[in-house]
Amino acid sequence: MLEIKIYGTGTPGYQLAKSKLAEMLNISGLEYKLEEVTNISEIMSDNITSVPAVKVNNSQLYEIKPNGSYQKSLRDTIQNILKSENYGKMLKIIVPTDFSEPSLNAYNFANHLAKEFQGVVRLSHVYYPTSADVNQMIVVNDEVENIHRAKLDNLVQSLNQDWIGNFVAEPMVEGVFKVGFPKMELIEMSKDPDTVLVMGTTGTGDAFKKIFGSLSLDIIDECYCPLYLIPPGCHYPATNEIVYLSEDLKNDSLHLLYVGRICMKIGANFKLVHYRKGEEIYDVTDTINLIESYFPSLDYKIEIEDTNDIFGNIKNMVGKKENHLVVLSTKHRNIFQNLFHKSVTEFAALNSICPLLILSDKSIE
Repeated sequence: MLEIKIYGTGTPGYQLAKSKLAEMLNISGLEYKLEEVTNISEIMSDNITSVPAVKVNNSQLYEIKPNGSYQKSLRDTIQNILKSENYGKMLKIIVPTDFSEPSLNAYNFANHLAKEFQGVVRLSHVYYPTSADVNQMIVVNDEVENIHRAKLDNLVQSLNQDWIGNFVAEPMVEGVFKVGFPKMELIEMSKDPDTVLVMGTTGTGDAFKKIFGSLSLDIIDECYCPLYLIPPGCHYPATNEIVYLSEDLKNDSLHLLYVGRICMKIGANFKLVHYRKGEEIYDVTDTINLIESYFPSLDYKIEIEDTNDIFGNIKNMVGKKENHLVVLSTKHRNIFQNLFHKSVTEFAALNSICPLLILSDKSIE
């Protein structure tokens, strides 16, 4: 449990700091005890030289500075306290950035996602070290690494400026800098509980694979958390419709519940689509019972479409901008099934002009 003391004399600045600190701690779900210290003698005996101030676990002291720096100082205090506890149960939204337009577009999507779900954005840059051959010795170029670190710091600082004047309404942004292989580092980060990954892509067709999008494709089957793929020009979905492309209703219950919760949260309708091939029997009774049991007020519909061209149907679906979010799932299958399904998922990613959400069994366990 966090033991927190907040020092002040009852001024508006003190009251605001106490209110916002308690609000964010409650959102995080962290256990805490908040003690107010307003007596001047007690404040002085604790060696507090400026108020309002916050002390955590009787060790870490944060002074909330006045004179134009109050809001930034309070924001930093709250974020540092939450960060020390990995933000509790708040949604952690990882946004890989290479400082390109696709990654910034993904950040804009993630920012709205964080507002909707009261989460924090982790803007993450994975730097792959560069080296040079100097007198037959391999030398790592630290200067380039420092340039990348400074670039991330400056970007995070500029994004956090939005917090000022729009107090706590704008999500917190944390910069995460790692050195290593991007795919390995991001997969490891995706194992963190209460996490989603939001990645930008470079558009449809072969261009997708050439730059940032190749990393998105690499991560699809190995990500441990829900993965959003955001093509250029895509924005956070309005309260319209989320489409779930279901391959197997009998084994999709966890995924359906996850998507249903999103629909209820953002007020979207839910459309479940299955492309039936041949003489397949597709019973929707259990699915209807599941949806109506967990989400009795959810506006939903189920569409079973007969087709001999699954890829054509998928391309048509993900090529519609009016579909604000299309959801697909990856599952544990035998090697032949898995190869086919991977090609379906990658095909959807390569051809989509709308946001995609990729779910796997391990991402919502």
